[in-house]
Amino acid sequence: MNNSSISIKWKILILALLGPLVIAILLSWQRVNDIRSGAEKAIISKSAGIVLMAEATRDEMARKLQSGVIKPFEQLTSANILEAVPVITAMQGAAAKAEEAGYVFRTPKAMPRNPQNTPSDLENAVLQELASKNLTEKILIEKDQIRYFKPVRLTAECLYCHGDPAGTKDVTGGTKEGWKEGEIHGAFEIISSLEETNKAVARARWHVVVSVTITLFVVSAICIYLIQSGIIKPLHEVNAFIDRMAKGDLQGKLAARTKDEIGNMVNQLSGMTEKLSGMIREISHAGDTLFTSSGKLGSSADDFALTANDTAMRTVSVAAAAEEMSANMSTVAAATEQAATNIAVVSSATKDMTSTINGIAKSTEKAQEITKTAVREASSASEKVDALGRAAVEIGKVTEAITEISEQTNLLALNATIEAARAGEAGKGFAVVANEIKGLAQQTALATGEIKNRIHSIQESTDATIQQIQLITQVIDEINTIVSSIVAAVDEQSATTNEIAENINQASIGIQEVTANVAQVSLVSTTVAQDIAEVSQANDSIAHESIEIKTNAANLTLMANRLKELVQHFKV
Repeated sequence: MNNSSISIKWKILILALLGPLVIAILLSWQRVNDIRSGAEKAIISKSAGIVLMAEATRDEMARKLQSGVIKPFEQLTSANILEAVPVITAMQGAAAKAEEAGYVFRTPKAMPRNPQNTPSDLENAVLQELASKNLTEKILIEKDQIRYFKPVRLTAECLYCHGDPAGTKDVTGGTKEGWKEGEIHGAFEIISSLEETNKAVARARWHVVVSVTITLFVVSAICIYLIQSGIIKPLHEVNAFIDRMAKGDLQGKLAARTKDEIGNMVNQLSGMTEKLSGMIREISHAGDTLFTSSGKLGSSADDFALTANDTAMRTVSVAAAAEEMSANMSTVAAATEQAATNIAVVSSATKDMTSTINGIAKSTEKAQEITKTAVREASSASEKVDALGRAAVEIGKVTEAITEISEQTNLLALNATIEAARAGEAGKGFAVVANEIKGLAQQTALATGEIKNRIHSIQESTDATIQQIQLITQVIDEINTIVSSIVAAVDEQSATTNEIAENINQASIGIQEVTANVAQVSLVSTTVAQDIAEVSQANDSIAHESIEIKTNAANLTLMANRLKELVQHFKV
């Protein structure tokens, strides 16, 4: 089973019970081992006591032999001598109640005279170890029994049958071995069964297993209750709350039931949700404001385009009027040239001159009307361009408002990114939304910057256009003044027709002045035509930039709609 697929409840339960379980196992093993060890020590102590009693019996028999209580061996018959040997008496005493005491008594011996005392391979190895290492005892713990060995050292009484001379017969008919006092050639062996001990250990092991199982069951039940109520249930509530947040529901509340780390986490999560809900509401409000501002910007762009078209139409009219004025000035110039040519015969052609003067009067009146029309058209163009400049200023204010909104949106997105980072894995979805909002805010800032630059260009073009129109107005005023002078001169000439002959020289001078003025008017009309052409070009640029403004406003509207769609995913 994969570790990641295990429920956190079982992980905590395993960790909580693993320590007590290991300790219980160790204590159980120690308890069982103590029971077995205690039983073994008791058996060993019992065996040592039996051997000590046997040795005490041997020593007491030896003392009685020495004190004369028992007859010396020389006075005893061969049939009774064995009964008087101290070690034989000790062996008989230790073996007398062996079956009732639950043990087996043996005296393994090297070269025994009694075949029952012939040592096994194990016993023979122990006898050799006792002799070579000069041990006082040897204990062998086997699976089903314990062997306790106590070496038997030869005493002076033993040498009566086992001493020198070696090879001779003793009183019992046995052959003397030539052994010395203090040598070890045999041992007292107590063999105790471990059957009852093993049964006691098995019972103890069963009791320990049952006790540990019951204890672990109770501890497990308590741990499960504490884990379920204190950890798992709050975690399930937090998980459900985070799932609702992931689906966009920020309206819910999560109350902390405890004051531990989980309760602290719940409080922080609730606080983060409230802050995130407030941020979403602010972003939604900013999106609505952005949508409204982009709509106003589009309307302003449309008005701007209409104003530019109207200005274009009026500049065409002014250009036509200027061309017509230029043509009239050409006619006036031709007339004045004709008058100069015929100045010599003016006296004889009074009627012709009168007719010519009348034509000049009509032409000058027409020129005066044209200049007045040009003045009105120039004034109207100036007003339109002023309106265009004011519209550009208003659009500039709108773009500044959009820039402020985009900066606020960018700050909100940055705050949302920081809060999502604090949320860790739960805040990844919010980080994506915040980054997309931040991207939209940056695009909005770029678009508004481009619009601001365009509007600045429009304002500069508008200012230049106003200056040119003012110059045109001044020129047209000068033309109007000149034409008025021409009209006055023609009237004066009409009044003094009868005196023309007398004032030929003065008329010649006046005609020369008229020629110069007509040339000047023609030059001014050409300048007016050029200025009008420049105004038309500037107006075309304004119209093109108004289209770009409208396009950027449409992009802002799309961005605002996208922002509203993202915000509508949340319930706040």
